[in-house]
Amino acid sequence: MTAPSLLLAAVLLSPVPEQAAASPGYLMWDAAELEERNDALGERIGADGSARETLADYETPAGSHRFRFIRRDSDGRPEQHDEIDDVVLIQSGGGTILVGGEMLGRTGDLGTAIEGGTRHEVGAGDILRIPAGTPHAYLPVEGGHITYVLVRLPAFRGQVVANPDGEAPDLEPEGFALWPAAELGRRNARLGERIGSDDSARETLADFGPGGLSHRFRHIRRDGDGWPELHPDIIDVVFVTSGAGTMHVGGDMVGQSNQPGSSINGGERHSVAAGDVLHIPARTPHAYLVPDGGHVTYVLVRFPAVD
Repeated sequence: MTAPSLLLAAVLLSPVPEQAAASPGYLMWDAAELEERNDALGERIGADGSARETLADYETPAGSHRFRFIRRDSDGRPEQHDEIDDVVLIQSGGGTILVGGEMLGRTGDLGTAIEGGTRHEVGAGDILRIPAGTPHAYLPVEGGHITYVLVRLPAFRGQVVANPDGEAPDLEPEGFALWPAAELGRRNARLGERIGSDDSARETLADFGPGGLSHRFRHIRRDGDGWPELHPDIIDVVFVTSGAGTMHVGGDMVGQSNQPGSSINGGERHSVAAGDVLHIPARTPHAYLVPDGGHVTYVLVRFPAVD
């Protein structure tokens, strides 16, 4: 093994420290890194049949605004989080999620079994939303595994938007959402047929918060550079599902957010591609840049910033 390979292995197998309190900055976990992390987790599966690490953490009292990477080689214990919505990207493997019903033998957030509930098959590239207060358990295929990026959001409280420009999947239990990778691929193709004058097309997958400000799931395709954006009270989590491009992030916004003629002064550029996961903190200028003849498509999850 070469010296660089030994160094990489040491980094991957070493405990991953949590991000400091306050506000993590722009972060990106590319598909290759996540696969390496998945392999590393597979070498330290614990007695409960799982291994995990924290990717980033705002360290809020409710435990929201936390990014976890979890691998399960055997059935997980049932979970129920009363103050947290879970957003999940299945990164590798597959199996079933049992969701809903009644959790038995509950101690804290964990239980011993779920009575009732509904089973949904899941696989790599699928995106899920598990609302607060919903029992759920991950059940990998026999002899296989499920690895996923888990984003914990503060529980949405209030009236779900009555008439968004997209509707959440009609699944059991209420509030649970699942967008399979194959469906997202079909949606991407349809978006490609209706690219607008700004070189993009978009749709709302689900809108659980008022005014499209937070708890919103968007599916966006860009066939050309996007206008720079800045959101003062919103954190963006981005799951890149197709294509490749560049993220221009940081620096200073020149002009108004998401308007023609605006630009970013300074900042950094990072290559992004399908399978990457991005965290864009509030008040951070950013723009998606697309090479000629290419595209980048992503699922955007918006949730409230931490003060």
